Amino acid sequence: MSYTMTYDVSHKVGRGGHAKTFFRHIARDADQRAGFIFPQSNPNIVPERTALNMTMVNDGSGSVRRLESVDGRPPSDELDDYLKQRLDSVGRALRKDAVLIRGVVLQLDPKWFAEHDVSWREKGPSKDSYAYMGTALDWVVAEFGADNIVGFSVHLDELHPALHVAVVPLTNDGRLSQKDFFKGPADLRRQHKELRAVMAEAGYDVEHRVTERSREHLSSSEFQRRADWLRDATGELEKEREASEYMRRNLAAWVSDLDDRESAVLERERELAARRLAAEDAVRDANETRLQAQLTQRMAARAREDADAESQRMRNINARLESVPADVERWLDKAKVGGKPLRELFDADMAKSRNTRRALLEKIEKDARPELKGFDRER
Repeated sequence: MSYTMTYDVSHKVGRGGHAKTFFRHIARDADQRAGFIFPQSNPNIVPERTALNMTMVNDGSGSVRRLESVDGRPPSDELDDYLKQRLDSVGRALRKDAVLIRGVVLQLDPKWFAEHDVSWREKGPSKDSYAYMGTALDWVVAEFGADNIVGFSVHLDELHPALHVAVVPLTNDGRLSQKDFFKGPADLRRQHKELRAVMAEAGYDVEHRVTERSREHLSSSEFQRRADWLRDATGELEKEREASEYMRRNLAAWVSDLDDRESAVLERERELAARRLAAEDAVRDANETRLQAQLTQRMAARAREDADAESQRMRNINARLESVPADVERWLDKAKVGGKPLRELFDADMAKSRNTRRALLEKIEKDARPELKGFDRER
């Protein structure tokens, strides 16, 4: 797979204090470490990662060094100091519309980082990432001259890593002339081609086509607006996807809850059905018990009636037996058997017969009135 290599030289910095603002933007890491916080207009900056950036300034001796705070000033002022030093060598007054700085942006393909350096946000770029950016920086130095490189900064606090180089377009004969370095579309294509060739030689599988940003000659602000629009559109799509996923999860949870409720309802219905059957069985048993009790009561009532009738019959018989005619009474008083008066024998037999009838009557009454244990006599 081949990768793009962005080369953007559309940013121009003129007079009127714009250079200092530009330097405070690209050197925000050094200012922040020194305690200087300046407002930034780029909404893609993540302040928590700004400390990972690395900004260097030309030391005037053919090399670069880190920025420092001199006399309590922001470190980014060192870039402005070097620019002024270079401009002092211009042999004539600067025009009002003079371009003091051309910003060069060099960027490896974000897909390359996604495949070869996924932890750059947390740990910083890998050795290979820095090597490729170093190759691109060496080409810029060779193209524009070491003395014209005010400084550079590796930005790691935005969406994707990028190398920003500040170039002052100063010719060898002391003229400030950007047109000598940026001569037009044909020369821009040459620069693209040479840069891609250098990157390919270093091992970067570069795609040999001009990127959208370079082909349309977008300024940094125009490219940023387009990038912001794409980011916002992508963000909206992501929000819609998240909302759809949230609704899907909620719907699945709702369906699962309905299933649980349906299972609970079915279980409750089975429980109620079992209770209803148990209640019906209990009612049926109670009805049978009540019918049996009623039958028993009727049988007991009938037995009481029969016992009362038999008792009355026995009392009638007893009354007849107790009733002795007057002539028999006189005869019993006169007659004797074995030398004993017949009255004594008759009274003894009658007492014995009376006891036997009484016992029989009590037994009949007892058997005719059984105890109705376990039943309500009032039902």
